[in-house]
Amino acid sequence: MTRRLKENGGKWEPQAVRLRVLRCALFEEPSSGFARRLNVSPQRLGNMENGFSLSIDVANKIRLAAPGMTLDWLYHGVEIAVPMQMLMRLRDEAAKPENQQPAVKAKGK
Repeated sequence: MTRRLKENGGKWEPQAVRLRVLRCALFEEPSSGFARRLNVSPQRLGNMENGFSLSIDVANKIRLAAPGMTLDWLYHGVEIAVPMQMLMRLRDEAAKPENQQPAVKAKGK
């Protein structure tokens, strides 16, 4: 079994943010409910929402749960093939303050 590494950005890694945005925008449920919907453990989904790489298995389960979702959007944020109504919901959710990385304060200030 290949061990997935946590990305440097942690919960602010773009893939992790997109996963949380998708869950909130399309399903409006907590991580545990989304994990049940996808038939994965809450720990596995939590790891991916906190910066571990999104597995192809979970990405495909998301595509089945959210018709129209693309691997390009999940992995790279490419919006071109995502249906417009879905895209608008994703963009609205992504614009919320809780989905924006906090500014880093300069040392010594």
